[in-house]
Amino acid sequence: MKRIAACSLLLLSLFGSAGGVWAQAYWRDLPPDQRREMRQQMREHWQQEREIRRDEAPRWRDIPPEDRRRLRDDMREQRGLQDHHEFRGGGGGRGWRRD
Repeated sequence: MKRIAACSLLLLSLFGSAGGVWAQAYWRDLPPDQRREMRQQMREHWQQEREIRRDEAPRWRDIPPEDRRRLRDDMREQRGLQDHHEFRGGGGGRGWRRD
């Protein structure tokens, strides 16, 4: 029983790896004009995704000025505390934090 399972697993893994090779070979076998067209479609798709992500993200200018000021001050204060902590030798490097 173990032998059958091992053989079937090996066979499935070979089919999986052959699928990736086939996809690469398929891309190379396309005529140049079809490859250009496919690349252009991919670029347009990626650009649309970027625009969608940009539209969904909150914009700094959409935040009221007093909230922006408070956030900016909080960020400066946190950065100042981190710099002070690293200056005293408390940090092992950038991003290292001891809790």
